[in-house]
Amino acid sequence: MIDGILFVQKELLLPIILCGVLLFAAFIFKEWQTRNKGRFTLNAIIAFITLFALILIILEPSKEVEIQHKQGLLLTEGYRTAQQDSLESIYEGIQVLEYNHKQSVRRALDSLTSLVIIGDGVAPYDFYRFDSIPTSYLPNEITPGITKVKFNDHLVLGDEFRLNGTYAKPKLGSILVLQDSRGNGLDSILLEDRSSQNFSLKTVPKVSGDFIFQLSQKDSVGKVLASNPLPITIREKEPFRVLIVNTFPTFEIKYLKNFLADQGYDVTVRSQLTKGKYKFEYFNTKASPIYLFTKESLSKFNVVITDTETYFNFGKTVKDHFEHSMRENGLGFFIQPTELLFKLGKAMPYFSFKSDGINEVQLPNSTVNIEKYPFTFNETFAVNAIDSNELGKLSYYRQLGLGRVATTTLFNSYQLVLQGKNQAYKSIWTKILDKIVQRKEQVVAWQSQTQLPKVGEPFSFVLRTGLENFQIMNTEKRRIPLIQDATVSFKYSGTTYPKKAGWNTLAVEGDSTTQFSYYVYDVDDWKPLRASHKREANAKQFGNALKENRTVMVNRPISLLFFYILFLLGIGWLWLSPKLSAQS
Repeated sequence: MIDGILFVQKELLLPIILCGVLLFAAFIFKEWQTRNKGRFTLNAIIAFITLFALILIILEPSKEVEIQHKQGLLLTEGYRTAQQDSLESIYEGIQVLEYNHKQSVRRALDSLTSLVIIGDGVAPYDFYRFDSIPTSYLPNEITPGITKVKFNDHLVLGDEFRLNGTYAKPKLGSILVLQDSRGNGLDSILLEDRSSQNFSLKTVPKVSGDFIFQLSQKDSVGKVLASNPLPITIREKEPFRVLIVNTFPTFEIKYLKNFLADQGYDVTVRSQLTKGKYKFEYFNTKASPIYLFTKESLSKFNVVITDTETYFNFGKTVKDHFEHSMRENGLGFFIQPTELLFKLGKAMPYFSFKSDGINEVQLPNSTVNIEKYPFTFNETFAVNAIDSNELGKLSYYRQLGLGRVATTTLFNSYQLVLQGKNQAYKSIWTKILDKIVQRKEQVVAWQSQTQLPKVGEPFSFVLRTGLENFQIMNTEKRRIPLIQDATVSFKYSGTTYPKKAGWNTLAVEGDSTTQFSYYVYDVDDWKPLRASHKREANAKQFGNALKENRTVMVNRPISLLFFYILFLLGIGWLWLSPKLSAQS
């Protein structure tokens, strides 16, 4: 660049200059032989100007120009032509671009001062492409169909499968039918003529394995209008060992231990009577009292449940043993809340709370009310909500190495049993324990980071393992590069691009026992739901307020007409000059 001048063919700059110098040297040598005929100096100057014009014609010079008002309009799937026409009439000269997740628009964006997105929006994994340009999103109209859905895709055999969702602009008389993998109807609901309708469907699977249920929409005569897959994994109930430690017996512990015993789990309960004296109870296991909490004694259990006072009265050494068992051995740890839990403040190392003043809540999609402490979790404290349709966000866990620590704001959940609402009680505690329990011989713990994996799009995952020098293979038997976490040495993340719909797998190379199955949806599956998710993500990322234009520098080509004229005049003179000299 020379004082703001750039060249389009900048890669040819040095070769062209070198060729120009050689040509000029050859011309000087030729003219020097006939210098007695005159015009040597004039011809040399004209030759230099002619070569200079030719060089600039080849290099195509351009000049940086400041632009402040050049808007762009990005069309995404589902955009309305009427909305496009309206924006084009408001912003004269707006540049229209079409979004394709397989092609980059970064080059086109570099010359724009702001951007407006219409339609269903861009894929969230492409958000980073728009970091440098002021971008606004004008949400698309809600499309008819299922716009929200939530279901527990990993079940223990005997648990209830529940599907909750919202249907936008349903047709009167249509029916939503939950079907098993053979097409048998399991539950159904009649849709009404309204702007949106919430629905809930449920069943109790009888067999373990990987299955693909279907959620079908049928008209009044039974014709299938649409059908979407519901992949679920049902595993056999694993017997795990639970240790319950409390300062004194409570009704909450009484009903919880009975529930766990009825579910067939090995349960040991230690209740303190007086200082140094304890009462032990055993369910589905032989008597084996535990007095000291050492690394060895804790290794016999998969889950430890204790109340707040008991845990925080332990000495530092005992707490270190608990944390070591969580981080290194994958121990699940649940802190039964009391009022003390919410008063600890910074003394509580795992969770942070804030007051919400709510003492009772209604479980989602249910008429069941449940008591809670008037606090809620501070979600910025690196915690994860325990995903339960009944539980909502009343319980959270935090990852500690290979293990997890969890707690809840629920208060006296045993009241559900007294009210005869056993299924709600079972679902709550099954979900809590299922999130923190240590899996039998679990070498690798997998976690999906992509909500609705799609063919050809990135599927991101996180894994935790103590293995070293290992490789992850995908369904196509290709190795997937991993990024090791800078602060947690046994945490890795990776991304793969599945090529086929249906069940796909990830596994440690050479070890099939570490296999992780995930379902990849076809391009036509859950279209209204995908569109709804994209609209929400784009609205949150970009907002709908028009942004202030940025200033961009663009290269405007300099007209070559002047250089062409110089070149033609110069060539003409150099052709004519020898003839004039000969005549004279």
